[in-house]
Amino acid sequence: MSDVNSVITYLKKVCSIPRASGDERRISNYIADFARERGLEVLQDEYYNLIIKKPATVENAGGPLILQGHLDMVYVKENDSEHKYEEGIEVKEDEQFYFADGTSLGSDNGVALAYCLALLDSKDIEHPDLEIVLTVKEEVGLVGANVIDITSLKGKRFINLDSEEEGAFYSSCAGGLRCRMIWNIEWEQLPYETIPVKVSLNGLAGGHSGINIGMGLGNAIVLMGRLLYALKDIPVRINELDMPGKANAIANSGRVCFYVKKNDLGKLREKLTEIERTFQEELQYTDSVSFLIEEGEAVKEASVYTERYQKEICHSLMLLPYGVTGYSFAIQGLIETSMNLGSLTCEDGKMTLLMSMRSSVASQKYMLRDKIQIIADANCDACIFESDYPGWQYRRESPLREMAIALYEEMFGKKAKVAAIHAGLECGYWDNKKPGMDIISIGPDLFDVHSTKEKVSKESIARTWDYLKVLIGKLAHA
Repeated sequence: MSDVNSVITYLKKVCSIPRASGDERRISNYIADFARERGLEVLQDEYYNLIIKKPATVENAGGPLILQGHLDMVYVKENDSEHKYEEGIEVKEDEQFYFADGTSLGSDNGVALAYCLALLDSKDIEHPDLEIVLTVKEEVGLVGANVIDITSLKGKRFINLDSEEEGAFYSSCAGGLRCRMIWNIEWEQLPYETIPVKVSLNGLAGGHSGINIGMGLGNAIVLMGRLLYALKDIPVRINELDMPGKANAIANSGRVCFYVKKNDLGKLREKLTEIERTFQEELQYTDSVSFLIEEGEAVKEASVYTERYQKEICHSLMLLPYGVTGYSFAIQGLIETSMNLGSLTCEDGKMTLLMSMRSSVASQKYMLRDKIQIIADANCDACIFESDYPGWQYRRESPLREMAIALYEEMFGKKAKVAAIHAGLECGYWDNKKPGMDIISIGPDLFDVHSTKEKVSKESIARTWDYLKVLIGKLAHA
């Protein structure tokens, strides 16, 4: 682990540069300048995707090796955090982990960027010709992988550095599709006096919409839909509904503002207490949730959603599928198909529900799409499907995978495993764009990515770095 400190130095630098999806210009320019300063060939496209080429350090090296990661991260923060996105993220640490304070860390995929920077800077690590590919907007539908031109790449061996479990060699991943349901909200004024009651959902863990989708975690949007429907017999009216988040993160917070007649206030209080208790009992083994209830002063002529829109939104949230919808019969324990509700927000009078579907079977993904379309046809003003990306099918024969597994077991004395992941990896695009490539995906132990609890194992970063150097050295002579 003699030079792992260089990796950590670069990880801290990468995290200090704001790089949420769609804002990759600064991190792309930093890495491009870093490579040019070292005399390396850099290809940067108009989207800020990067291809960097570094010549082999040994004579008569084996064929070129492609290393790949993504530039962007999912940026989320705690509701009470004062962190400012533009300040970047400061990496904190304890004896075991690196983490952030009140925000996501960005180790997904910042660790890959740190490994690549350390390799680009190195002078004594044996390697074949390296072709390093770094893409944009991976976290919002693998956009960069879709648009990047890889015709200049010569390599047939490909290592994706976006996995989150050390010793697991991923050889298959799910494809995905995103959806936006949209309501053009109409408003009306109530002709009677009402009391505003704000209800906030707090305490939910959140998490990755693929990796964590089968853990029984609460989803704030799903719970809010149930809350709204449970109040159908109390004449409450809504004038605010807000659950910010990301398509690929399980929604973990939200709030609604009701207006209710004074005579119905007691019923509302009792029902909210009952619903909170129900949710807590259901989630007692997997998550936690609590309601923060704030009552205001009585007002006249409150502005609220029309009954039509309030009903359409409520019914949609109740009808839409959520969570695991199917398991694989080919790989034991693998989630085959799932659905996530990521955010529900209102801007300029338009309420938008952002969702993400995943499946390793394309026909199942499109069946979910069709179900959503049926619900949308009856309950919203528009439904848009986008960011449709391919899965990556398992191949029985993979010399790269066999070499990588044998080396891991030799170096660390423990069994490696071949795995498939219920999440989007860009490998599906590479497999389609450049047929015949031998692809694996590896990485260190990351935990709770896409959430404010995100952390990465210090020991695993070091072990994976040592392993990666040896593997690249062996490939230089293979």
